Amino acid sequence: MEREVTTVHDTVVVCRSCAAPAARVFGAWSDAAALARWYVPGDGSWSSKILAHDFRPGGIKKLEFGPPGETRYLEDCRYEDIVPNRRICFVMTILRGRVPLTTSLVTVELVEDCARTELQVTDQIAILDGGDSAAGRERGWGETLDKLGPELARAGGRGGTAR
Repeated sequence: MEREVTTVHDTVVVCRSCAAPAARVFGAWSDAAALARWYVPGDGSWSSKILAHDFRPGGIKKLEFGPPGETRYLEDCRYEDIVPNRRICFVMTILRGRVPLTTSLVTVELVEDCARTELQVTDQIAILDGGDSAAGRERGWGETLDKLGPELARAGGRGGTAR
């Protein structure tokens, strides 16, 4: 039986205000050890494992993530543009097992204002064969970015994020 092939395009934008300078927020994205601690959607039972992290234009990021006892997701990324402390652009494909769910262009923008950083993640997503939804992706980014605050606090001094 032939599967139905559909593509839905959408744009998801998720913002956070971080009580940390842009260099520290950028460091949480660029450092593989830091990324492994906070970069995972879902509740506290979800985990992630960094498989590769070559943080440079043309470099890749691969990680597995998901809840215990279920088929793992794979995030397969290629960094396209990096401006230290200001912007990160990457192309990202999410698979569940071997099935591609989405592919997208993600732009992370950082704007420092005094000791705070305004963070905006824009995910221009192609949802493949009903494998996800814009609401699901927005929820996933929100759950992920909510874990950034504790990482920033761990990295030194005040951290935290606010909506």
